[in-house]
Amino acid sequence: MKTMIQRLQAKFRDDKGVATIYFVIMTVAFLAIVGLVVDGAGKVQANQQAYTTAASAARAAANAVSGQAIIDGTTAIDSNRAVSAANGYLAAAGVGGSVAVSGDRITVTVDTDYSATFLPVPFPVQATATAELITQ
Repeated sequence: MKTMIQRLQAKFRDDKGVATIYFVIMTVAFLAIVGLVVDGAGKVQANQQAYTTAASAARAAANAVSGQAIIDGTTAIDSNRAVSAANGYLAAAGVGGSVAVSGDRITVTVDTDYSATFLPVPFPVQATATAELITQ
């Protein structure tokens, strides 16, 4: 007469269903890796887009030089016009950010979020670019 332990051992010695479990585990692992690759690439692309937007806003702000600067070759930025131009560019691009004018330099920082495809959380994206006014 078989004991209960012997019957359980005999039942679990059978390999039926092992391939299915292996396939399910490998599929979940594969989808997790694909998700990380897709979301990682999306985050990199969002960083590049944020930097491009910041650089373009800084260029737009740098175009806000005073009229006298064009005539005599001095670098004088109209701070109010520069900040307004950069903020207008950021608003048109649909992102938030900040603008700082210091001497002949304009620094624009873009703050936005990347909504991941697989992961249910948004990732913050920040990029900073600087434009400098030069005369020759």
